[in-house]
Amino acid sequence: MIPRQLEPEVMDTREEAVDYNAMDHGEVNRLFVDDLLEFVLNGQNALGNSARSVSITVLDLGTGTALIPIELCNRIDRIKVVAVDMAQEMLKLAQENIKQVNLEHRIVLEIVDAKKLSFSDQTFDIVISNSLIHHIPDPITVFREVIRVLKPGGFLFMRDLVRPDFVDQVDHLVEAYAGQENHHQQQLLRDSLHAALTFKEVQGLLEELSLPKNAARMSSDRHWTVSLTLPRST
Repeated sequence: MIPRQLEPEVMDTREEAVDYNAMDHGEVNRLFVDDLLEFVLNGQNALGNSARSVSITVLDLGTGTALIPIELCNRIDRIKVVAVDMAQEMLKLAQENIKQVNLEHRIVLEIVDAKKLSFSDQTFDIVISNSLIHHIPDPITVFREVIRVLKPGGFLFMRDLVRPDFVDQVDHLVEAYAGQENHHQQQLLRDSLHAALTFKEVQGLLEELSLPKNAARMSSDRHWTVSLTLPRST
């Protein structure tokens, strides 16, 4: 098994931000939002009509250039998103993206460290992240913060890359999913795969937090997903 090789926690050069924003994330982002909404709407249906009639506050950790919040807000009118990142260059492009689609009133950008969130306990209905965890040296810190800021009955939906067992598997995934991208964009994916957790490591994090291990699943040939609903207050 290849060892985990950490990459910089913050991608904060203009080149990295521009290359990331230019990569074709459309299908991945649409699938993320499809799966998120299916999970949340199924959970709300179980709670009854009252849960489906109120506005929803979402926290997006490691938002990058805010492509997922834009996709989400374009789908559901009653959602408002606080989208956070540590990379100022990413957030500059995020602001441009949000302005282009006139969503400034529904998506708020903030510079926030996911390991030390500046929000009060039980603030958000939903916390999401896509491709953040592989940037974090000790990911359990993020999971603890997520649980803290979620409301009782709130929804957690996190997705990231899986670290393959062998280098040739990394090469195959880079060719399959970034073969048409430029060299720097291919290297971004390669580095991310090396920095990612294995599926067993994700399950281990959940067990350490006394969360159900089966909340984690393999959702593609290169992604894990954790989806769970916090217990409601009694």
